[in-house]
Amino acid sequence: MTSRGTTCTRSTATVILILAAVLFLSIVSVWNASSWLSSYHAQWSTVIIDLPGSESVAASSSNNNNRSSIVMTSSVEVEPKTRTTQRHTSSKTIINRNKASTLGLHVCTCLTNDFPRNANNLPHNPKRLRWLHIPKTGTSFISTLWSYSCSTRERYIDLNVNSHVCSNRTAYSMYDFALMRRYPWEMYGAPNFIPYDDSSSSSALPNGKDVSLGLVGGTQHGPLSPNLNDKRFLQSDRYKKLIKERQLMRYGSELMTHNITVAAFFRQPEERIISAYKDSCHANGFTGPVFADFLKKVRGSKNGQCKIGNRTYANPVQCFANYPGIAGCMSRMLTGQKCADSVFHEAGLENVADAVDIILNHLEFVGLTEDWNESICQFHRLFSGRMDGVTGQRVWKQPMQREFANVHKSVKETIGVEELDGFKDVADTVVYEAARLKFERIVGNERCYKFMSWDEIEKDINNGNVNTPFLNVDKDGNVCHPLTCSDLGKQCGEWDDGCGSTIICGMCDAGRSGLPSTWRVQCVEGKCVDYCPTWEEKGLWFLSDESPAIMKEVAKSIEKRDQKYLSPIEAFKICDVACTGKAGNAPMKDGIEAFVDTNLCQCGNTTKVFNDITLSDFSSAHDMMTTCSDSKVLRSLRALSKHDTQPICCPSVDEATLLEGRQWKRLYAVAGSRLEGSYFAHVPMVCGGLDECQDVAREEGAEIAVFDIVNSYCHLARKVFELDNPFTVTKDNTRRYILDLRNPTKS
Repeated sequence: MTSRGTTCTRSTATVILILAAVLFLSIVSVWNASSWLSSYHAQWSTVIIDLPGSESVAASSSNNNNRSSIVMTSSVEVEPKTRTTQRHTSSKTIINRNKASTLGLHVCTCLTNDFPRNANNLPHNPKRLRWLHIPKTGTSFISTLWSYSCSTRERYIDLNVNSHVCSNRTAYSMYDFALMRRYPWEMYGAPNFIPYDDSSSSSALPNGKDVSLGLVGGTQHGPLSPNLNDKRFLQSDRYKKLIKERQLMRYGSELMTHNITVAAFFRQPEERIISAYKDSCHANGFTGPVFADFLKKVRGSKNGQCKIGNRTYANPVQCFANYPGIAGCMSRMLTGQKCADSVFHEAGLENVADAVDIILNHLEFVGLTEDWNESICQFHRLFSGRMDGVTGQRVWKQPMQREFANVHKSVKETIGVEELDGFKDVADTVVYEAARLKFERIVGNERCYKFMSWDEIEKDINNGNVNTPFLNVDKDGNVCHPLTCSDLGKQCGEWDDGCGSTIICGMCDAGRSGLPSTWRVQCVEGKCVDYCPTWEEKGLWFLSDESPAIMKEVAKSIEKRDQKYLSPIEAFKICDVACTGKAGNAPMKDGIEAFVDTNLCQCGNTTKVFNDITLSDFSSAHDMMTTCSDSKVLRSLRALSKHDTQPICCPSVDEATLLEGRQWKRLYAVAGSRLEGSYFAHVPMVCGGLDECQDVAREEGAEIAVFDIVNSYCHLARKVFELDNPFTVTKDNTRRYILDLRNPTKS
């Protein structure tokens, strides 16, 4: 399948060489091909065509042989502080060093104007940035991309968010969704790209194609869309079958049609396959019947063996790798198909030539999972620099430390490549070699990444040797280490990071404590507080001088812990007393029983889930780094039944029927609503829904309203414009709804 336009003639020699290599690899794949690949890599690097922004002389493989030995699991981890270090006696120091949880800093030494490769040929900051997220190449890259969209040098988000999404007593590991829900794009990303214009002019912002929007197209494993200008491909049986099976995106090529900047990571093919096997047999793209057969063969084997066709494999990982349609994932995703092939059950060889052409001639950023730290530095070198209006020079912000961490770790089970018994993913081996060469062209002869220990940094600043542009140095020459939200003891809101900038701890995640979706959470002095809105409306949650008499007895326990609000434990106990009539003295008895009469409590089975939960358990559940599995509250609340005695809070929402009779539309990452605008208000809806959001939008004169059902927020925008392509702004799209208010007949 081809994805090339007229540019394909530029790489004819390369493609011929690749096809020959593929044929040869097919022959030698049954025996150890590593020695051949090394010589192949060295020879190939001398015939690669010139790349945009690269040196005119081909990069030498021998200068970078150490890169492939850097393993992500060891190189990206921020070292824990397990020992004390000898402090230097000096006049200049590291501010907040005693609060640091690591032994030093990850720094990028190339983010300066005097770095040789920054003199020219740096790409322009992309107006649209699309992430080709190939499975098991690094979900952690979303931390860099979301920071790119939602942070500035002065105000930045804290990426130290646990990867688990906790929601209504369930949990799954999706760092991208956890990050997007804490930092909604409308609140933290849009202001960096779409400035709010409060003028009375009715004119819209510039055409959609002229507005920078950061990350577009979602974070999931969507392949690049193929080039639909290629008539030969459109007339092929292959195209027709892919369309029939709904396995092809038909939105026009991001690269050839829409001029979108695409960034992608690549990984050694067999290592990628093993990681996919360990991640619950990850095979994105297999349809239901194919996936069922796939799991049956891989997991249903006896004595560890499994059989595909007439061949028996010694272990499940071999069965996984050899199942038709697993190999060739990277090759397919570059050329329009999903990772796993459930249509042709091929190994990706048909896509190799086009895939290599796309890597070498069209991708502006290529990173390697095995060289994670250097890849992060190179992304920032290429894209995060901003032109200073006064000096006319680029100014870079250093990556945040969390960008160098593996936030989506695989299970600890160790499975080596030797378990594959010589299996080679032939197509993706060629693709990976092309990616390595492109990466080496980006890096050049001088690497950017460096880890500096605190002692090394302190010694350098006192010897006058420190390269200050990549460190946060104050006017007195001291290096300041910014504090994280956890360092500050904050779970939400915005705070001084101890170095003069603002760190954003974001919003509270309503599902993190595991309470039913009818509860809400709000930020109180940097702490996330779960509360019941119907109680709060009657003054029965947050303590004040006007609180009803019923709160007086409860207030004793509140004041003991130096808080001014109830905890969910106390609310459940009040309902238990009200429903069972076990109140003590008469005045309190009358007051508590009124909770039933006023529909504040639902009476049912006695609730026992709070027997082992403390007040601090609820608070710690909202800590940014607390995992769902470590949350004692969430684990206990899984036993809570809807028939148990409990407070009556907000009405539950049935998303299956939410849009019936309404003009609202659901948002999607691709081919959804193309409307964007200048966001001017973010209104918490509490117990309100789409209708209440629509009323507020009309009152405020909004042109579009976006309802975030996870955080119960209504985002309002004016100066609306329409995007010029279907790749919409990346958000937690599937949990958002949009309403166009510009034409009254539509709403």
